[in-house]
Amino acid sequence: MDPIRRTSQRSPRRLGRVGTDAPPCRRTKLWRRGSLALAGALVAFALLVAAGPAGAWSSDSEFVIDGHGWGHGIGMSQWGCYGYAKHGWAYKAILKHYYTGITFGAAANTDIRVRLRSGLTAVKVSCPKTYTATGSGSPLEIPAGATATTTYVNGSYRVVAGSVRKDFGSPVTFTPSAGALRILTATDLGDTGPYRGVLRVVRSDGSLMMINSVPLESYLRGSVPHEVSPSWPSEALKAAACAARAFALGSRKPTQSWDVYCDVRSQAYVGIGIEDPRTDAAVLATAGVVPVYKGKPILAVYFSCSGGQTENIEDGWPGAAPIPYLKGVDDPYDYYGSLHDWGPLRRTAAQLGSPLGAKGYLRAVYTVKRGASPRIVKAALIGSGGVKFMDGNELRMKLGLNSTWAVFTSMSISPAPRDHASIDPGGSLTLKGRIYPALAAGATVRLLYSGDGKWHSRSLTTARVSENLGGGYKATYSEYRLDISPEQTTKYYFRSGNAHTPTVTVTVK
Repeated sequence: MDPIRRTSQRSPRRLGRVGTDAPPCRRTKLWRRGSLALAGALVAFALLVAAGPAGAWSSDSEFVIDGHGWGHGIGMSQWGCYGYAKHGWAYKAILKHYYTGITFGAAANTDIRVRLRSGLTAVKVSCPKTYTATGSGSPLEIPAGATATTTYVNGSYRVVAGSVRKDFGSPVTFTPSAGALRILTATDLGDTGPYRGVLRVVRSDGSLMMINSVPLESYLRGSVPHEVSPSWPSEALKAAACAARAFALGSRKPTQSWDVYCDVRSQAYVGIGIEDPRTDAAVLATAGVVPVYKGKPILAVYFSCSGGQTENIEDGWPGAAPIPYLKGVDDPYDYYGSLHDWGPLRRTAAQLGSPLGAKGYLRAVYTVKRGASPRIVKAALIGSGGVKFMDGNELRMKLGLNSTWAVFTSMSISPAPRDHASIDPGGSLTLKGRIYPALAAGATVRLLYSGDGKWHSRSLTTARVSENLGGGYKATYSEYRLDISPEQTTKYYFRSGNAHTPTVTVTVK
């Protein structure tokens, strides 16, 4: 149900940590005059808008990403639904919370045509009972247990099952005499096994496509337990069944040969093999109940967990038109989801700048527009060579983030480690850097330093600076600097909360 990331609850994928963690921050001692590296005073500085590091030094940044939720954030949060059910809410109340202004209607048990897989040269199917293949002309009866293979030869659909063979001039439909067909060609989800309904094989774009035509309520039996755990409270399962029913009905395409995908491009569907008595009961208890808006089934999109608030469709999917019932709402019980909060993830500038195509060396990923929730709608990639804008979904996809509800904190130091800074005895240089986004006025950062095998720290006051990004946008960062005159080779890095810079070694010759 998520166009970027699957939303099944069974194996949530966490992002691994990449890059180095902060340098060891051991028990620190207060700075003493002349004790070590910082024989200079904090410099009072006047900052120019968008000014880069002065002199020949370059700067280097490290990033921390903190976020909330998993999925696109539009419609119903599955873990939030679970939380509401745990707190005693009935399924219709849950659905009305996530889909603003809806009512409920009745739906017939119409067939849903599921595209199982395309791009095939052959389709294999079997059945424990006698089954038939129909197309043009008379039907072909196939013995129980025989495997039927369909190919396309010289303009005809050729079905071969042992000694039985027939060519059809039109698409082929396999129908069991009793029980269920067994699909032997893996679906887009890699599934094989028993499926209710019938199997249709059609030629599309020069290859074969297999389509499972199945009654709506049977389709839900093979979909709902894949999207949510059958162990969840019954009211959550009922809400999930109704949302899946509305989504399927709203996806019907009468002018095409199929309606929905079998994977998360629509709703995950794997036939009889995943059916569970608990989700079967939820489907049966809500049979025909469908959320509607102005009499039509709603676009009942859903996702894994929200992080505490859902999103307007026009903000979550740029270019989408506003839909009255797909508005951001508070989601107070979503905290049951393991990815309600995630991070901190640590990344280097290179690890982010390369996949994002930043202009030059990446300094910051700065959010310039957020949605009704705090999700990123548009971000500025601030690089040493200029600024590039990117929408939140593209940013998420390129970086493999769980959601667009993310906060990027970057912290730089100059000179950079690659500069191999060195001074003569008695000499000095200036350490400086920026943190995006800006800290509060007058906030401090800490400078950590070590020249004797122990780590010490010093607090520095920051100043806020604004820079023009173009397009009518501005960014605000905090800058910090200090003149140093170390007596011996010393390591330095700046820190603010979970964020820190790379470690720079200043060599005393």
